[in-house]
Amino acid sequence: MSRWPERCRLRTVGTSRAGRPLRLLSIGAAREQVLVVAGAHANESRLGGASIVELAQRVLADQAQPAEVTWNFLLCLDPDGAQLAESQTCDPRQPLDHFRYFYRQAADEQPEWAPSVGRTLPETRALLDLIDELRPFVQCSLHNSEMGGTFVQETGDIPGLAEELAKSAAELGIPLDLGVYDALYWPSPGPGVYLMPEVAEVEHSQASSWAVGTTTWHAPSRYGGVTAIVEVPLWPTERVATTELVADPAPSLVAAAEQLRQRGRLVHEFHATAARLLGHGDSPLLRSVAQMLPVFQPLADEWDPRVPQPGAPPLPPMTGARLAGIEAWAHCVPLRAVAMLHRALAPLRGGADELHGRLAGLVAAWCAEYQDCLRGSWLSVGRQVEQQVRIVQAAVRLARRR
Repeated sequence: MSRWPERCRLRTVGTSRAGRPLRLLSIGAAREQVLVVAGAHANESRLGGASIVELAQRVLADQAQPAEVTWNFLLCLDPDGAQLAESQTCDPRQPLDHFRYFYRQAADEQPEWAPSVGRTLPETRALLDLIDELRPFVQCSLHNSEMGGTFVQETGDIPGLAEELAKSAAELGIPLDLGVYDALYWPSPGPGVYLMPEVAEVEHSQASSWAVGTTTWHAPSRYGGVTAIVEVPLWPTERVATTELVADPAPSLVAAAEQLRQRGRLVHEFHATAARLLGHGDSPLLRSVAQMLPVFQPLADEWDPRVPQPGAPPLPPMTGARLAGIEAWAHCVPLRAVAMLHRALAPLRGGADELHGRLAGLVAAWCAEYQDCLRGSWLSVGRQVEQQVRIVQAAVRLARRR
């Protein structure tokens, strides 16, 4: 802003639950509005923030671009969550460090998702009010996965985006994620791009893909706008790009289901003990784990071909990519839970030492198994940011034609 004070405007558009300001950086004065949102998930705030800085610098360096559209950057949607996820000692390249300091909000504490479970947070209200004010023709929400590939979820098709995604991913050496579990039941307009259900449609109630129509993502549709959620992996793995059908997926599906059930039972026990030791369940870490507890069994049953699912759609044909997506969830969901329980118990001394040590051992062991299963390798921050920036720019350019 100090270099281009005449072209930049910074204002506060709301406050978080803890009173932190929600700041919006706007560049340009054109009628057509773009909204880019970072920091919706606590564990993904760092990449989104870095991408916004790079995007803003490129917009300002391009004398023509601000004349075409006004760019609006919501710097961090949940600064409270970002603060809890921040660590000064974490080496972001190491999966074990990532999980030792892991935090992700409970579903009803995630500003974008909370309306789908009947809750409106101050951050949610600020974002919805901002969308009503700006009426953006495109909203881009910046996210990252752990071990996987790059992909986009859309509220409406943006023709040409799949081609731009594939071209950039190939140039940067990032696999497309062709088996995203979040979007397992959604149509795909092109490789790596997934189309959300319509606002009025409630998807089959898989834990990964239901009730998205009541999130903040569909809000721009009231004004003819579209949202693109741009995902980039920290540790890409070629397994998620495998399109060949698995000849006999049943043994792998049963193994993933049994693993999730077994680890889910352990997480239930550890959560109960941790809540008792802490004397309450009101820690944000404990709240997040508590909301994960009901997920383990339904997910395992969904994958298990031995368990009937009356009225539910069958699993789609099991490609290598889709199987990798399911196996990733079987690893990361319980791993995230024990990691947050380990963090919650860290301040205690004495009676919690044994459990704290056991949780530390599980975090290390389960993280190693996660790596062995998915075989992900670190993607440099520069390439993470470059992929996210390119796809946002492409989404804006193509959505204007739309």
